[in-house]
Amino acid sequence: MTGSFLLVCLLLFLDGATIGLATNPIVIAAGKNHAPWLVAVVGGAFSGLGSMVQLWWLGWILSARPAWAQRWQPSEEKVKAAIGRHKNASFLALVVMRATPVPDLPLKIVAAWTRYPVALYGLAVWLGALPYYYVLARIGKWVNPPLWAIAAAFAVLFLAAWIWSRVRKRAA
Repeated sequence: MTGSFLLVCLLLFLDGATIGLATNPIVIAAGKNHAPWLVAVVGGAFSGLGSMVQLWWLGWILSARPAWAQRWQPSEEKVKAAIGRHKNASFLALVVMRATPVPDLPLKIVAAWTRYPVALYGLAVWLGALPYYYVLARIGKWVNPPLWAIAAAFAVLFLAAWIWSRVRKRAA
């Protein structure tokens, strides 16, 4: 593995361990210079390891309820609503959710709340990432977008999601 690919793996790990907003741009950019199967298999594994860390700390926040985290902690109603929508954070549901661009935060909350096994969660994330990351890396290889275009597309999608969340919040 080259130094640039190790950096990709580190970024995927850190993104998975935190809020996971940059995964798609990282994988598309990695596909420009690395084999899509490598990005999917190895990058997906690092992302899965990061997601295991994220599930652990999310579970800790939901159970320990530290004072410093009150601002970011979902309300009891939101957690119960997420559990109601996703009664069973099953392995297959986790794999399918990771294999699509659909946001998986509600399922992560359910998994953390129900103390889903961390290693099994990481395996589900990795298996779901295999086809998804392969397609994204293949897009990066085919289209070969400049880094600024990837960043701009990511910023537009982030802004659209933020606006959509504000609209939904006002409607509720």
